[in-house]
Amino acid sequence: MGNIETKNGIPLYEQVYSALCRDIDLGIYKSGEQIPAEGYLCEKFHVSRVTVRKALQKMVDKKILVKRHGIGTFVSSPFVESTLAQNSFTRSCEQMNAVPSTKVISVEQEKAACWLAEQLGVKENAKVICVKRVRMANEIPVIFEKDYFSEEHEYILNVDMENVPVRESIVKNTGYEVQRYQDTFDVHFADKEEGEWLLCPAHTALLGVSQIVYGENNKVLYYNEQYIRSDIYKYVTGR
Repeated sequence: MGNIETKNGIPLYEQVYSALCRDIDLGIYKSGEQIPAEGYLCEKFHVSRVTVRKALQKMVDKKILVKRHGIGTFVSSPFVESTLAQNSFTRSCEQMNAVPSTKVISVEQEKAACWLAEQLGVKENAKVICVKRVRMANEIPVIFEKDYFSEEHEYILNVDMENVPVRESIVKNTGYEVQRYQDTFDVHFADKEEGEWLLCPAHTALLGVSQIVYGENNKVLYYNEQYIRSDIYKYVTGR
Protein backbone atom coordinates (compact mmCIF):
# COMPACT_ATOMS: atom_id res chain seq x y z
CA MET A 1 0.00 0.00 0.00
CA GLY A 2 3.08 2.27 0.01
CA ASN A 3 2.60 5.57 1.83
CA ILE A 4 -1.16 5.11 2.18
CA GLU A 5 -2.29 3.98 5.63
CA THR A 6 -5.87 3.12 6.53
CA LYS A 7 -5.54 3.44 10.31
CA ASN A 8 -3.66 6.68 10.88
CA GLY A 9 -6.73 8.94 10.96
CA ILE A 10 -5.73 10.92 7.84
CA PRO A 11 -8.31 10.72 5.04
CA LEU A 12 -7.15 8.54 2.15
CA TYR A 13 -7.55 11.30 -0.44
CA GLU A 14 -5.31 13.56 1.66
CA GLN A 15 -2.66 10.87 1.70
CA VAL A 16 -2.89 10.43 -2.06
CA TYR A 17 -2.70 14.21 -2.44
CA SER A 18 0.45 14.37 -0.28
CA ALA A 19 2.07 11.44 -2.09
CA LEU A 20 1.49 12.99 -5.52
CA CYS A 21 2.80 16.35 -4.32
CA ARG A 22 5.97 14.61 -3.12
CA ASP A 23 6.34 12.91 -6.51
CA ILE A 24 6.13 16.31 -8.20
CA ASP A 25 8.64 17.85 -5.77
CA LEU A 26 11.02 14.95 -6.47
CA GLY A 27 10.70 15.48 -10.21
CA ILE A 28 8.99 12.15 -10.89
CA TYR A 29 6.28 14.19 -12.64
CA LYS A 30 7.81 17.31 -14.18
CA SER A 31 6.31 20.68 -15.06
CA GLY A 32 3.99 20.36 -18.05
CA GLU A 33 4.06 16.55 -17.94
CA GLN A 34 0.92 14.43 -17.96
CA ILE A 35 0.30 12.43 -14.79
CA PRO A 36 -0.84 8.78 -14.93
CA ALA A 37 -4.47 7.91 -15.54
CA GLU A 38 -6.87 7.46 -12.63
CA GLY A 39 -6.90 3.68 -13.03
CA TYR A 40 -3.12 3.48 -12.63
CA LEU A 41 -3.23 5.69 -9.54
CA CYS A 42 -5.98 3.53 -8.03
CA GLU A 43 -3.78 0.46 -8.41
CA LYS A 44 -0.65 2.25 -7.21
CA PHE A 45 -2.24 3.49 -3.98
CA HIS A 46 -4.81 0.68 -3.57
CA VAL A 47 -7.67 3.16 -3.23
CA SER A 48 -10.97 3.76 -5.00
CA ARG A 49 -11.44 5.96 -8.05
CA VAL A 50 -13.54 8.32 -5.91
CA THR A 51 -10.55 8.81 -3.59
CA VAL A 52 -8.17 9.47 -6.48
CA ARG A 53 -10.55 11.94 -8.09
CA LYS A 54 -10.94 13.84 -4.82
CA ALA A 55 -7.16 14.07 -4.42
CA LEU A 56 -6.70 15.22 -8.02
CA GLN A 57 -9.45 17.81 -7.72
CA LYS A 58 -7.73 19.28 -4.66
CA MET A 59 -4.52 19.55 -6.67
CA VAL A 60 -6.39 21.23 -9.52
CA ASP A 61 -8.03 23.66 -7.09
CA LYS A 62 -4.59 24.56 -5.72
CA LYS A 63 -3.29 24.96 -9.30
CA ILE A 64 -0.73 22.16 -8.83
CA LEU A 65 -2.39 20.30 -11.69
CA VAL A 66 -4.35 21.48 -14.69
CA LYS A 67 -7.00 19.48 -16.56
CA ARG A 68 -7.13 19.66 -20.36
CA HIS A 69 -10.48 18.46 -21.61
CA GLY A 70 -10.22 15.39 -23.77
CA ILE A 71 -6.48 15.00 -23.20
CA GLY A 72 -5.68 14.43 -19.51
CA THR A 73 -4.31 16.02 -16.35
CA PHE A 74 -0.93 17.74 -16.33
CA VAL A 75 1.47 19.24 -13.82
CA SER A 76 1.00 22.99 -13.95
CA SER A 77 3.66 25.02 -15.69
CA PRO A 78 5.05 28.21 -14.19
CA PHE A 79 3.69 31.33 -15.84
CA VAL A 80 5.83 33.27 -18.28
CA GLU A 81 4.96 36.96 -18.23
CA SER A 82 5.61 39.62 -20.86
CA THR A 83 5.03 43.35 -20.61
CA LEU A 84 3.55 45.10 -23.62
CA ALA A 85 6.67 47.25 -23.87
CA GLN A 86 8.99 44.27 -23.76
CA ASN A 87 7.69 42.56 -26.91
CA SER A 88 10.24 39.73 -26.82
CA PHE A 89 9.38 36.12 -26.14
CA THR A 90 13.02 35.16 -25.55
CA ARG A 91 13.60 37.99 -23.07
CA SER A 92 10.34 37.21 -21.23
CA CYS A 93 11.36 33.57 -20.78
CA GLU A 94 14.85 34.42 -19.61
CA GLN A 95 13.55 36.85 -17.00
CA MET A 96 11.26 34.10 -15.64
CA ASN A 97 14.15 31.57 -15.62
CA ALA A 98 12.49 29.59 -18.40
CA VAL A 99 14.41 28.25 -21.40
CA PRO A 100 13.00 29.58 -24.71
CA SER A 101 13.10 27.62 -27.95
CA THR A 102 11.47 27.77 -31.38
CA LYS A 103 10.37 25.16 -33.91
CA VAL A 104 9.68 26.11 -37.52
CA ILE A 105 6.64 24.28 -38.89
CA SER A 106 6.68 25.63 -42.43
CA VAL A 107 8.00 28.39 -44.67
CA GLU A 108 5.82 28.86 -47.75
CA GLN A 109 5.01 31.36 -50.46
CA GLU A 110 1.37 32.20 -51.11
CA LYS A 111 -0.87 34.85 -52.64
CA ALA A 112 -2.05 37.61 -50.34
CA ALA A 113 -5.74 37.50 -49.56
CA CYS A 114 -7.50 40.85 -49.37
CA TRP A 115 -7.22 41.14 -45.56
CA LEU A 116 -3.52 40.23 -45.56
CA ALA A 117 -2.72 42.58 -48.44
CA GLU A 118 -4.25 45.39 -46.39
CA GLN A 119 -2.09 44.56 -43.34
CA LEU A 120 1.14 44.37 -45.37
CA GLY A 121 0.37 47.30 -47.64
CA VAL A 122 0.65 45.25 -50.84
CA LYS A 123 -1.73 44.48 -53.69
CA GLU A 124 -4.24 41.66 -53.39
CA ASN A 125 -2.82 38.37 -54.73
CA ALA A 126 0.74 39.70 -54.45
CA LYS A 127 3.31 37.03 -53.56
CA VAL A 128 3.97 36.88 -49.81
CA ILE A 129 5.89 34.57 -47.50
CA CYS A 130 4.26 32.86 -44.51
CA VAL A 131 6.37 31.38 -41.72
CA LYS A 132 4.65 29.22 -39.11
CA ARG A 133 6.47 28.61 -35.83
CA VAL A 134 5.82 27.24 -32.36
CA ARG A 135 7.45 29.07 -29.45
CA MET A 136 8.25 26.98 -26.37
CA ALA A 137 9.17 27.67 -22.75
CA ASN A 138 11.01 24.80 -21.04
CA GLU A 139 10.01 22.66 -24.06
CA ILE A 140 6.32 23.37 -23.41
CA PRO A 141 4.56 24.88 -26.47
CA VAL A 142 2.95 28.19 -25.55
CA ILE A 143 2.60 30.22 -28.78
CA PHE A 144 1.58 29.25 -32.31
CA GLU A 145 2.92 32.05 -34.49
CA LYS A 146 2.51 33.16 -38.10
CA ASP A 147 4.80 35.78 -39.66
CA TYR A 148 3.91 37.29 -43.05
CA PHE A 149 6.41 39.11 -45.27
CA SER A 150 6.09 40.87 -48.62
CA GLU A 151 8.10 39.68 -51.61
CA GLU A 152 10.70 42.32 -50.75
CA HIS A 153 11.81 40.10 -47.87
CA GLU A 154 12.40 36.96 -49.95
CA TYR A 155 15.69 36.41 -48.06
CA ILE A 156 13.50 35.09 -45.22
CA LEU A 157 13.25 31.83 -47.17
CA ASN A 158 16.90 31.15 -46.31
CA VAL A 159 17.00 32.49 -42.74
CA ASP A 160 17.38 30.21 -39.70
CA MET A 161 14.08 31.20 -38.11
CA GLU A 162 14.60 28.86 -35.16
CA ASN A 163 17.74 30.56 -33.90
CA VAL A 164 17.94 34.03 -35.47
CA PRO A 165 15.45 36.73 -34.34
CA VAL A 166 13.25 38.02 -37.16
CA ARG A 167 14.13 41.65 -36.50
CA GLU A 168 17.83 40.87 -36.54
CA SER A 169 17.44 39.25 -39.97
CA ILE A 170 15.56 42.28 -41.29
CA VAL A 171 18.26 44.69 -40.14
CA LYS A 172 21.04 42.49 -41.53
CA ASN A 173 19.42 42.09 -44.95
CA THR A 174 17.72 45.46 -45.46
CA GLY A 175 19.08 47.90 -42.91
CA TYR A 176 15.51 48.64 -41.74
CA GLU A 177 15.13 49.11 -37.97
CA VAL A 178 11.88 48.41 -36.13
CA GLN A 179 10.36 51.71 -35.00
CA ARG A 180 6.96 50.80 -33.58
CA TYR A 181 4.25 48.15 -33.31
CA GLN A 182 0.48 48.17 -33.60
CA ASP A 183 -1.04 45.38 -31.50
CA THR A 184 -4.62 44.10 -31.50
CA PHE A 185 -5.81 41.63 -28.87
CA ASP A 186 -8.80 39.31 -29.08
CA VAL A 187 -10.02 35.82 -28.23
CA HIS A 188 -9.06 33.17 -30.77
CA PHE A 189 -10.41 29.61 -30.81
CA ALA A 190 -7.81 27.03 -31.78
CA ASP A 191 -8.23 25.18 -35.04
CA LYS A 192 -7.07 21.59 -35.43
CA GLU A 193 -3.49 22.47 -36.44
CA GLU A 194 -3.02 24.99 -33.64
CA GLY A 195 -4.49 22.59 -31.08
CA GLU A 196 -2.14 19.81 -32.13
CA TRP A 197 0.95 22.00 -31.80
CA LEU A 198 -0.18 23.66 -28.56
CA LEU A 199 -1.34 20.37 -27.01
CA CYS A 200 -4.90 21.55 -26.47
CA PRO A 201 -8.23 20.51 -28.00
CA ALA A 202 -9.55 22.30 -31.07
CA HIS A 203 -11.81 25.24 -30.14
CA THR A 204 -9.81 25.95 -26.97
CA ALA A 205 -9.90 29.69 -26.22
CA LEU A 206 -6.48 31.26 -26.83
CA LEU A 207 -5.24 34.83 -26.57
CA GLY A 208 -4.95 36.16 -30.10
CA VAL A 209 -2.45 38.94 -30.81
CA SER A 210 -2.22 40.57 -34.25
CA GLN A 211 0.78 42.84 -34.76
CA ILE A 212 1.87 45.14 -37.55
CA VAL A 213 5.58 45.92 -37.30
CA TYR A 214 6.68 49.26 -38.75
CA GLY A 215 10.04 50.71 -39.76
CA GLU A 216 10.87 54.30 -40.63
CA ASN A 217 8.27 56.43 -42.40
CA ASN A 218 5.53 53.98 -41.38
CA LYS A 219 6.87 51.33 -43.72
CA VAL A 220 5.37 47.92 -42.86
CA LEU A 221 8.17 45.43 -42.24
CA TYR A 222 6.00 42.40 -41.54
CA TYR A 223 2.71 41.25 -40.07
CA ASN A 224 2.52 38.78 -37.18
CA GLU A 225 -0.22 36.68 -35.59
CA GLN A 226 0.22 34.87 -32.28
CA TYR A 227 -2.17 32.36 -30.71
CA ILE A 228 -1.18 32.02 -27.08
CA ARG A 229 -1.78 29.47 -24.32
CA SER A 230 -2.79 32.11 -21.80
CA ASP A 231 -2.71 29.59 -18.94
CA ILE A 232 1.09 29.65 -19.33
CA TYR A 233 2.11 32.87 -21.10
CA LYS A 234 0.56 36.13 -19.92
CA TYR A 235 0.77 39.78 -20.88
CA VAL A 236 0.93 42.18 -17.93
CA THR A 237 0.56 45.94 -17.68
CA GLY A 238 1.25 48.57 -15.04
CA ARG A 239 4.94 47.84 -14.55
